[in-house]
Amino acid sequence: MATKEESKSKYLSLEEIAQQLNVSERTVYRWVRSGDMRAFRLGHITRVTPEDFQKFIEKYTQAESE
Repeated sequence: MATKEESKSKYLSLEEIAQQLNVSERTVYRWVRSGDMRAFRLGHITRVTPEDFQKFIEKYTQAESE
């Protein structure tokens, strides 16, 4: 079974995503609310899987190049 620390590292917080993309947390929250970025909630905590984050990046990277 995974330890608590290992489990935490599998998911990204909205703050971590905002820092990686150099945008505000509010912007990331809007992406989640609009359905552009897939996320899930655990109580009051919203998390994004690394896979869903990568899909988001790929989707918008392709959109800009077209």
